[in-house]
Amino acid sequence: MFSCFETHGLTCRQVVALVACYLGISTSLTAQAPDSSSTSVRIASGELSLNGRLDEPAWAIADSITSLRQSDPSEGSAGSERTVVRFLADSKGLWVGVWAFDRDPSGIRHAQLRRDASFNTDDSFSLMLSPMADKRTGFIFTVNPNGALYDAEITSFESESAEWDGVWDARARIDAAGWQAELFIPWQTLRYPAGADAWDINVRRFIRRTNESQLWQAWRRSEGIRFLERAGSLRGLADVALALGGSLPDRARVELRPYAASAANLATRDFRNDPTGIVRTGGTTSADVGLDAKLAPSPTLTLDLTLNADFAQAEVDRQIVNLTRFPLFFPEQRPFFTEGAGIFEFGRRQETQLFYSRRIGLDASGTPVPLLGGARLTGRIGRQQVGALVAREGGAAPSTDAVVRARRDVLGRGYIGAMGTMREAADGSSAPAGGVDFNFPFIVGGDNLVLLGALAVDGGPATGDPVFGRLMIDYPNDHADIVVRFDRIGDGFAPPLGFVRQAGIMRYSGNTAITPRPRSLGAFGRWLSRHDVRRLRLNALGWQYVERLEGGVDNASFTVQPLGAQFEDGSEFAVRVVQRLDVPDRAFALFPGAEIAGGDYRWRRTEASWNSSPGRVATLEVTASTGSFYTGMSRDLAIEAGLRLEPHVLIALELERVAFTLPTAAGSDARFTANTARARIDAAPSARFNATLFTQWDNASERLALNARLRWIRSPGQELFVVWNSNWPTFIEREAGGVPWRRPAAGGLVVKYVHFLRY
Repeated sequence: MFSCFETHGLTCRQVVALVACYLGISTSLTAQAPDSSSTSVRIASGELSLNGRLDEPAWAIADSITSLRQSDPSEGSAGSERTVVRFLADSKGLWVGVWAFDRDPSGIRHAQLRRDASFNTDDSFSLMLSPMADKRTGFIFTVNPNGALYDAEITSFESESAEWDGVWDARARIDAAGWQAELFIPWQTLRYPAGADAWDINVRRFIRRTNESQLWQAWRRSEGIRFLERAGSLRGLADVALALGGSLPDRARVELRPYAASAANLATRDFRNDPTGIVRTGGTTSADVGLDAKLAPSPTLTLDLTLNADFAQAEVDRQIVNLTRFPLFFPEQRPFFTEGAGIFEFGRRQETQLFYSRRIGLDASGTPVPLLGGARLTGRIGRQQVGALVAREGGAAPSTDAVVRARRDVLGRGYIGAMGTMREAADGSSAPAGGVDFNFPFIVGGDNLVLLGALAVDGGPATGDPVFGRLMIDYPNDHADIVVRFDRIGDGFAPPLGFVRQAGIMRYSGNTAITPRPRSLGAFGRWLSRHDVRRLRLNALGWQYVERLEGGVDNASFTVQPLGAQFEDGSEFAVRVVQRLDVPDRAFALFPGAEIAGGDYRWRRTEASWNSSPGRVATLEVTASTGSFYTGMSRDLAIEAGLRLEPHVLIALELERVAFTLPTAAGSDARFTANTARARIDAAPSARFNATLFTQWDNASERLALNARLRWIRSPGQELFVVWNSNWPTFIEREAGGVPWRRPAAGGLVVKYVHFLRY
């Protein structure tokens, strides 16, 4: 007879497991892997060549993974197209061979060639690799039929960080039987414990034209490739180690990425007071060198160092017209801060974060501040995931910034953790902040249930209540995603290294998304299936209600989505009704020339959206809304059109327009329009050389910006970047000369080469 315990001397962990057992809640303490959940890696007999052909004799005798099952559209059914995956190893690293058979090779989608691009337009193959086998950490390596690469670090079973860039390579080709791919991952790229015979793995194949997802393990819709608790095993590593001399090759102790950069900047001009442009600074040229290094103090820890950091190759921020009274959140784009960023997450993203890396090396406007040096340690020590970051800023207000983070494994995939941050200014003043948090993911009757919370205190110079607390219960599953949140942010919680969208409040929020499949809806479901509906997307209620700590409501929103569906080809539509409430305590600028006075405002809007299938040659996404807006009315329209020309060119055009009217004190209506336009072109003759042109404009800043970037990956880790940035004022009237195309307000060309050395 099964018993949750065998002794009367129960530990705390055993007590929790006992309660979980009684309630029918499964954690990895009791989880069992399904049959046929392992495969073996063999040592390659002979030289392997990375060419995507898989014609070496060693591939013919390697063990195979063939039993991929559908997650979508038919959960648990065999994949509609056969897939074979095999593993080999040699002294250099792990090799993965993929045969993606397809009875209609002409239907294979293969548009992307840029590194780390979204592959939602394409067929693809993904490998999940977790050498630590700790059910918490892992990496995803993805390749499409063009041989384009995407990689990511798993941050939870619901999310991944695409900013992680490993040193690996792949080749792929389309043939008469489908497509093949060959992946090579050097031993030195991975962290793994000494002496382990098995790593956790999983594989996934996506077929774009049928919107079909296949997985080897964790194929249930409530799971997926990031669901590490249901991963399979790659065995035979001990035999590989024996064949290679007794152990797997050690991780590289040192990886060096020295860079050299040269920049030429045009004169900067101010056109506000003189249409001819007053020169503020003259043109300049400069040259610089720096170094990024990766050290391995132990097999499970990584120490990253940067000296005289340069991020010229990073993506530029999007221009956004802010039609709210709250600050905007911009995602991190700089490689030193994005890699391994998952360990430093604390709080609710984009709302209240104890650490926001853009506070380091950037000022409030996003302008770079000299980053003289930095160090980041990440990895695992026993049952603890750890992270530490220290950076030194230069410029007009030099400072030293530090972050320390730890998470201890509990309850299967769960953790309890702590974080501390500190900013020390040049005058010796310091601003500490810190807190504790927990995350407990459970499996209840085959469904996911997540309980998490945090408590933090700001010890910096801000006055007022310094405490932040949050609690969330989440039910994230395929048929429903129901979440309830509570956040309390004191009016004195303003950590210098954090992000706080709004302080001095209590926020109650949640969502009840219901997404049934037609099969569960009887005769009505059969009718939906005949019309190619894969599942409905409904929302009984999404809400956010914010109260001020001193009393009274601050703002609120309530959303209902009575209509919504996803079709078999991936296209979607939705209709929503939104009720909003805002009670600003003082006037704020809504748009240049438009101000909202303090008061109590309530309005209702109707929204509709349509997204065509990402697999089509031409795509269209449209969102439109109409209704009242504060004391007036507004009509909003957002359009994104795309064109895919396989396999070399991707074109995307975006337009956002908000036309609103506000009554004035004189009794007439004032009319304002906020426009934002963006255009992006990606062109690539190969997966190792690509060019991107990105331009954007908005009529709030009246600024047109251009970012052009060439990237040549000479070999993994060795890259050449050529980047041009410029912007022009667009407010100059035609009579005064119009846009000064030959005299931009600012412009600069950067050429940067990054070398790669491994010891």
